[in-house]
Amino acid sequence: MTRASGIVCLAAVGATTALLWLPPAKAGDLTLPGATVESVVAVARRLNPTVAAASLDFDAAVHKIGTAGVLADPMLVLEAWDVNRLGVGQRRFAIEQEFKLWGKYGLERNIAQADADAAKFQGRATVTELVAQVIAAHGEYNAAYEAVGISIEIKRRYDEILGLLRSRYGTTSVDQQDVIRAEIEAATAEGDVVRRQGEQKSAAARLNALIGRPSLAPLAAPTGFRAVKAISLVQVQALARSANPILALAGAQSNSAAQTKSLTDLNYYPDLTLGARYVQRPGTEDTGEFLAKFSVPLHYEVKDAEQRAAGARLGAAQARNEALRLRIDGQIADAWFGVDALRKVVQIYASRQLPPARSSVDNARNAFQAGSSDISLVFEAERRLRAVQLDLLKLKVELQTKYAEMERLAGGSL
Repeated sequence: MTRASGIVCLAAVGATTALLWLPPAKAGDLTLPGATVESVVAVARRLNPTVAAASLDFDAAVHKIGTAGVLADPMLVLEAWDVNRLGVGQRRFAIEQEFKLWGKYGLERNIAQADADAAKFQGRATVTELVAQVIAAHGEYNAAYEAVGISIEIKRRYDEILGLLRSRYGTTSVDQQDVIRAEIEAATAEGDVVRRQGEQKSAAARLNALIGRPSLAPLAAPTGFRAVKAISLVQVQALARSANPILALAGAQSNSAAQTKSLTDLNYYPDLTLGARYVQRPGTEDTGEFLAKFSVPLHYEVKDAEQRAAGARLGAAQARNEALRLRIDGQIADAWFGVDALRKVVQIYASRQLPPARSSVDNARNAFQAGSSDISLVFEAERRLRAVQLDLLKLKVELQTKYAEMERLAGGSL
């Protein structure tokens, strides 16, 4: 394989790897996104400009590999000797080429490859961060959609109570206070519906902006929150050590620093320049000359300083890598314990608070219809049920956000 073809192959590999960030197009993609987390994540991977920028950064780094570890351009030298009023005594045409020895070209290519790896992992980190944001935004969109349904259902029940009171008491002054109270509660419920609908539109606009669509673009109705898988803390931490792109980025930067240190160590060794000249002398036979030049590394104090600086950068990169690993382990533990607690709280709300709150509403309504209970008990039970339902939605959104954060730290979907 020639060097030119090798560079082309490297570029092809870079483009192919960048495309791996993008899922294949499917026929179902023609439908509106929003029903599931997967549908909006797929659109974000295709349309979000941040993903495109990360892919282009990686392509630029891959193409830069082709510029490293190659011979410098040769020097063409034109000389005129013995120039006086009689003319030019000699004409010399020369070409010179510098060569780096001792494996310097290979180290330069290794540095460029490490930098390309760093750009690749930086792109993956960008995409992983975006996916976590999209998942959290979809959770908020789903919660806002369900909150609208809760508010509409409460308004419907309040309207039923108001209609029942009006038919029961008519226009008499007896117990008109209950009718007035019911009208106030029904108006409040109607205002809550409008507010919840506004929150749903805001959540949809935020989600559209994240996935790269116009803020007013239509979204499908969400089908529910994404299931949260049970996974041990040890498994998540082990997965992060092998898949977290930020850790991989730090590793690539450490590798680049190590290769740079090795290249700096070779500054003590000279480089070679070879050349040839063709000499034209009027009145005599043309001749040729050959030359060989070596750089003389005399300024050892400068090279010592460069070597110490490269060593310090390598040590700093390795220290940052270890600090980052410890920090990510701690962040994963924090996210994991948060997810574990939120999962249990959601289950408690769903199994132990929501059913009694619903039963309380049914009992209060039945007792009021039977004439054995006051209307205020019905409204109190309704408010209690609504508070439990909305608190449960907030907990589910927090759980989705925390789980997405844990997936981001782990480097991908769990």
